[in-house]
Amino acid sequence: MKDPFDRPARPWDIFNKNLEKVMPAVQKERMDICNSCPFLISATKQCKLCGCFMPLKTKLPNASCPEDKWGTIEVSFAEEKE
Repeated sequence: MKDPFDRPARPWDIFNKNLEKVMPAVQKERMDICNSCPFLISATKQCKLCGCFMPLKTKLPNASCPEDKWGTIEVSFAEEKE
């Protein structure tokens, strides 16, 4: 399986069953950072810089903040079954 860290996160990565999501504590920490950011549209929880919906993006290990407030982390990957 290709390593998803070889490319930036994509919106549909949230549906990739082979890509494990970050731990809930990491997602909360990222979301707390976003909630205090002036670029977050609070009504939609969308970032003004990247356009992403942050409650979803913060779950992706290969995602990062466009302002470098948080970055990618390493997680394990499930093997694809043929």
